[in-house]
Amino acid sequence: MSKLKLGPLYIVFAAIFWSFGGLLGKLIPWSGLSIAALRGIFAAITIALYRRSFSFKLNKPILLAGLSLTLTTILFMIANKMTSSANAIVLQYTSPVFIILLTFIIDKQKPKKRDIFAIFGVLLGICLFFFDQFKNGQYLGDLIALASGLSFAGVFFANKLPNASPIDATYIGNLLSFIILPFVLFDTSFKLNQNPTIWMYIIIMGVFQLGFGYIFFSLGIKQSSATSSSIIATLEPILNPLWVFIFLGEKPSILALIGGMIVLLTVTIYNTIVTRDNYKKS
Repeated sequence: MSKLKLGPLYIVFAAIFWSFGGLLGKLIPWSGLSIAALRGIFAAITIALYRRSFSFKLNKPILLAGLSLTLTTILFMIANKMTSSANAIVLQYTSPVFIILLTFIIDKQKPKKRDIFAIFGVLLGICLFFFDQFKNGQYLGDLIALASGLSFAGVFFANKLPNASPIDATYIGNLLSFIILPFVLFDTSFKLNQNPTIWMYIIIMGVFQLGFGYIFFSLGIKQSSATSSSIIATLEPILNPLWVFIFLGEKPSILALIGGMIVLLTVTIYNTIVTRDNYKKS
């Protein structure tokens, strides 16, 4: 199988591993920051063992991608505690719209018709999410999830810059979890909830859900376009709330379901158009 075909497949594997983040995050009775810090450390060790090195190279694209990744994991885990897993993950996957905007702002590349379609479709879905949350007086979790979409776009964008190294950026992004590690010492929920099962969950999150997920992601993004990679990975927001519903019975609201369907349908159509256009050029 050629590298061209393996790239998207690696992204699919990454999305499957990532999709268990919502369920495991709900099962661990710690704050989002504590979960992000500890799973990031286990993920960094896993990635270092895969690379057979604890060292890394550093330049601006790698640092930018690493910081964006750290911010994404922190924001998502906080959002996952404040809103439904469906809302948290679908809003994170608004990243293609932010990639379009970043491309326009930084590269001065004007949006195409397909980009305008994606922006309006995703914004319509987001409006339904927030209308539902404003009605219930709870919208901070959705805002944080949306911010994770912006930072997630930064990961894709930075990893396509010259001299970028997705695997180094992934390693650094998880290694930076040490920055928020001191917070764990002041987390009451962490102190009050200590048993082997919880630690098993956090290790699974670090080693498999994040570690293996990001290893496949770093392999895939080198062989796929930034936009295509971000949209192929939308398998995660489909599976993520499904696991939470099956094991915990958490159901998103009707408006959230409609909004999520609009977002996912929009990015799926967008991905199809982008892929078709890329094949025409090749």
